[in-house]
Amino acid sequence: MPTPAAHPARPAPGHLDTAARRVVYLPVNRPFEDAFRSVAAEVSALPDAARDGVTLLVVDDCPEEVSKANRRVTDEVAGASGLRTRVLDGDGWRRLADDILAASGLSAGDRDLARAALVKPTGSYGAGPNKAALVAALEGAVSLHRRDSDQITRVDRTTGASPLRVEAELLDRGRAGDDSGAHCVGSSLTGRPTRDRRDLEHGAADYAERIDALSRLTPDRPRPPRPEEPGPPERVTLHGAESAERDHTGTVEMGIAALRTVYEWIPEMPAVGILGSDYFQKGLLYQLGLPVYHHNLTARHVYEPWRAEQSSTAHLGWYARAELRYAILRRHWNAFNQALLADRRRVLRDGRFDSTAYGELFTDALRRGAGEAERIPDAYVAVYREAAGAASGELRRRLEIRIAALEDEAGSAAAYVADAVHEFAGLARVWPALIAAAGRAGRDTSLEAYT
Repeated sequence: MPTPAAHPARPAPGHLDTAARRVVYLPVNRPFEDAFRSVAAEVSALPDAARDGVTLLVVDDCPEEVSKANRRVTDEVAGASGLRTRVLDGDGWRRLADDILAASGLSAGDRDLARAALVKPTGSYGAGPNKAALVAALEGAVSLHRRDSDQITRVDRTTGASPLRVEAELLDRGRAGDDSGAHCVGSSLTGRPTRDRRDLEHGAADYAERIDALSRLTPDRPRPPRPEEPGPPERVTLHGAESAERDHTGTVEMGIAALRTVYEWIPEMPAVGILGSDYFQKGLLYQLGLPVYHHNLTARHVYEPWRAEQSSTAHLGWYARAELRYAILRRHWNAFNQALLADRRRVLRDGRFDSTAYGELFTDALRRGAGEAERIPDAYVAVYREAAGAASGELRRRLEIRIAALEDEAGSAAAYVADAVHEFAGLARVWPALIAAAGRAGRDTSLEAYT
């Protein structure tokens, strides 16, 4: 289903659009007071008119007792700051999703497909971004800014510069048609790594590298050349003398990043329990040659005590399964990226994006790579066994917990990922209709009806 590739409202070139509406959101599954207060400080540091256009959205996926504690924080901050803060919990989301589906004009079968993909149990990395994207459409927002609930940002007290200010200004320049053309702006993290591989990387062995190699395409597969075309500037200067540089290698972390337009083209993958499944929108931009920029106002990534201490046996097993599924998904994703690069005009032509063609390319890549993907689990488990054999004590115990989970998952992991790709392709096909329905609903219904 083709979708226009540009938002109709355009600011004056080179300026922060203070009249624009934006959604800044936190997908939350843990206590988040420090993270929320840091994001609220970012919003508060914007110029008054720009601040008034921001909805600070909490996408709540927490147990009841954690939700109550988090709600006390949001209520306190909203009361003291006057920021427009809304909490979308599971019940509110189900009602919003049902109203969007009812207004979508989709067939009964497609409505059922979309609802199954959108209303998931906890553990879906793509669920929060998808909810926020539909809220952004409901709100008429021009940009969508994500902050993860285990990351702490900061505001420069002298200049007022913040990740949010940098993101908004550069994305506004892109909407205005300046030469940056920015579609994604974000930063990276200090502190704890986002991908927790401490046990596998213990010592000097190359276990992690060998696992990563399982997802790579065979060296003899020809790679399509990237089209040569005039490029945006490699570096731009922004508010407070901050600067941003083109990101060609995936440095930007989605937990401290913002997007325009692309979240109206495709969703993130809604599958439960697959690492990395919330990076498809940014990944698409690289393949289409649409600029991603990185700035240096980093966030600090923190672990909860139980994660820092690796004390949860259940989480060790869950994470091992999610990482195995990611290794299989990454193999298909690499092949899909090559297909996108070779056939860009099939998905983006004359300023219109075809989400159906996008999904078809992905399922074609899945079909072609099925045999190679099925061989990944056994090789993956073998690396972990070797790592455990070289370890001792507590480290070995944790690796053996992971191995037990991996052995239990190995026989079904390839099929699980294949089902996730098909579900994602189906949701992508109907996604423009859902975005349009949310936009229409926003003319008559406010977000307050669901929060």
